[in-house]
Amino acid sequence: MKGRAGAWLLFPLLAALLAGLLFLHAPGAGAVQVLVVEPTPTEEPWEAGKMTVIVITGDQVPPQGVPIPSSWRDIEPEKCEPSEEDWAFIRDATTNLSEEEKTRFVTEVREIYAGESTLSQGEQDDLERRLGWYLVEATEGAGTAP
Repeated sequence: MKGRAGAWLLFPLLAALLAGLLFLHAPGAGAVQVLVVEPTPTEEPWEAGKMTVIVITGDQVPPQGVPIPSSWRDIEPEKCEPSEEDWAFIRDATTNLSEEEKTRFVTEVREIYAGESTLSQGEQDDLERRLGWYLVEATEGAGTAP
């Protein structure tokens, strides 16, 4: 008899536990619900074949921005100045130039960097591309000169 009475007490307890678990997973109970919709592919080449739509329900609060202190607004960015060692490295990287061409190249690049170059914009762009190539060659490996 005692076993039957214990079972009658256990069944309502298990039923309440099951109902509680179902309630926690019910839509709108604070859980995030994700809905994925995949329409059928279209024949038109200009339209996407599949689309994923994600709908999130629940109490979602958008992130708030962090205010920037007014004292930070007056800070100027630092301009990184190449050292004489940097210019010597560039000079050494120009392996396919004569000594005179190396001197002229480094001088022109320094003037471009300082904003004092008298070359046209196209010539400046060409020298900057060559500088980039020399730096990549000096640090990454072999290739053909520009």
